[in-house]
Parts: sequence; structure tokens; C-alpha cells
Amino acid sequence: MSEIAKMTDGQKEEMDKMSDDMKSKMKMYMEEKGMSYDKAKAMCESDMKKADDESADLQAELDLLKAENERLRKALIENEFVIKADTIEKKAPEEFIEYGGEQINKADVPAPILKALEEAEIEKADAALTKRAESELPHFKTEVAKSLLVAVEKMDEVDMLMEALQAADKAFADKMEEFGKSDVDGEFATANDKMESLVKAHMEANNLKKSDYAQAYAAVAKTDEGREVLKAIRKGE
Repeated sequence: MSEIAKMTDGQKEEMDKMSDDMKSKMKMYMEEKGMSYDKAKAMCESDMKKADDESADLQAELDLLKAENERLRKALIENEFVIKADTIEKKAPEEFIEYGGEQINKADVPAPILKALEEAEIEKADAALTKRAESELPHFKTEVAKSLLVAVEKMDEVDMLMEALQAADKAFADKMEEFGKSDVDGEFATANDKMESLVKAHMEANNLKKSDYAQAYAAVAKTDEGREVLKAIRKGE
């Protein structure tokens, strides 16, 4: 006789109240394993407890991972990273543009308006550079003077180079088209003359045009010989 057939009425009534999953397991233990009702019930309860424990462990692990994820997410956001679905990127630094004396975040400005503001800013900067060039290097051609000022700002020893340029401007006056002169012995009359000769030689060696004068001047000024000549210009030699 099978173990199921041996069940008492009380056991049958109790089994009827079990869940379908519990009933299925009870029948499996009793029919396939030949266990009695009580032993099958004990095995099912043990299985359920084991499943509950595993579920609790899994939930604890998930909670730990969730907390770690939130911690890492918070750290990334605080360090200005942008978290997307499939990537993590460093947040681009905010860029500002000045308008009406106030700094405005470019990201907050519609593209057409931003373009107009940027163009206005460029025009304003160019006007300021033009004014400075005409004031500090009045005897240079304006565009050449502007190029020289921009080149000098990117170099070391800015003050020394500016003093040299201003000394050259004062000495050359309206003769920026003339590329140096020398006396009958081949010696340069002034340090300015020597600098002009060096610039001219550099332009010829590199096939530069007259419009590249600023580039040539800056290149010569970086050489050892050019630096020595600039020092002489500063001394008024």
C-alpha cells in the first residue's frame, strides 16, 4: 500500500489546506521516496526553511550591492561625472560668456543667441586688441602690431619682449617696410637694425611673406641670438 493510501482523514484534511507547491512536494516524497506523511512533511518544511534562508541571504547581498551602488553613484556625481545608460563620462566644464557685465552659462543660452553673443564678444576683444596695438605700437601696421601682441603674450619674458617691441616701434617710426641697414664695415648701426636683419633672414630662409612678419619676429625672439639682441634693444643700443 502506498504511503498516500495510508494517510488518515486528519492528514488528508491538513494536506488539502497546503499550497499546490507543498502538495506536489509531499506527493513526490511519499510516492517516489516512500516516505511517511510525517517524514514527508518534515522534509518539505526543511526545504522551505532552506529556501527562506537562501532568499534572505540573497536579499542581504542585494541590499549590500544596492548600498554600494548608491555610494559609488553619489561619489561620481559629486566629482562631476555624468552617468548614462551604458557609459560614465566626465562632465564637461561649464563655459560662461559675459553679457551686460554678467557671466552667463552658455548651456542656458539658445544656440542662435549664443552665436550672436560670441560674435559680439569676439568683436569686442578684437576692438580692445586694436586699441592696444595702436596705443602701444603706433608705428607698426595695425594688423602686424596685433599679431605681435598676441604672439608675445604666449611667450616667456613677456615684459622684456614688450619693452623691446616698444623700443623698436619708437626707433622704426614709419619705416616698417625697410628691413635693416648696415654701415660700410658691415656692422649694424643699432640693435634694432640687427634684429630687423635677423627677421629678414628668417623670412627669406622660410619663404615667408611680409604679412608673416609677426610670426618671424616671434620666432627670432625665441633664439639665443634673438634674446641677446632684444636685451641690447632694451638698453637702447
